Amino acid sequence: MAQPATLLLTRPKTASERFAKQVIAALGEMPVVHAPLIEIEHLPIASMPSDGTLVFTSGNGVEAWTGPKLPCFCVGQATAEKARAGGFEPFVSGGTVEHLLDDLLNNHPKNMIIHVHGRHTRGKLVERLRASGLNAAGIVAYEQRLLPLPDLANSLLQGGAPVIVPLFSPRIAAQFSSYGPFGSQVKLIGISKFAAAACRGAHIAPSPDANGMISAISAVLPP
Repeated sequence: MAQPATLLLTRPKTASERFAKQVIAALGEMPVVHAPLIEIEHLPIASMPSDGTLVFTSGNGVEAWTGPKLPCFCVGQATAEKARAGGFEPFVSGGTVEHLLDDLLNNHPKNMIIHVHGRHTRGKLVERLRASGLNAAGIVAYEQRLLPLPDLANSLLQGGAPVIVPLFSPRIAAQFSSYGPFGSQVKLIGISKFAAAACRGAHIAPSPDANGMISAISAVLPP
């Protein structure tokens, strides 16, 4: 009988615990180790807009926003669920910044588009919206501080037992990759091609959401 794989989760613990429950509900019990490689710190927003269309590319942006419940676009279902819980009625995009850009261009909001994001971003959403003729601005609402890999996780990765590591952002993937290389018993899964590219040898989830990640985990589980 094959040794069970351990699920190594690198997001902040609250998000990782939520995802672990989804994985276990879909695939059955498995060992889980939490090894956050990033922590989120909300930042004060000096000038809070009272009008506009908000854009959230992560649940962290929703949590950091303390202003009025303006119309909003969310990158995908998970972010939209957090927005609904916070009192918004979001437009839900297809899971990537590319989907979000297309939806914003198609809907063409007339007022200011306000991207609520962290200190570190990718995709140049605001710049691309401006280049397309829309009014857009960004607000840095939270800090993403990188954390070292815990000793327990490092020992697990250097052992011979199978380990599955879902990677939910390019920045976390790059931080994780800095602790490699890893043996063939370590299976890496990027939520997007960008996350996968930041960590050599990573598989790409079939869709950029929890269901896609669970599907990819299922595909690499030991027989």
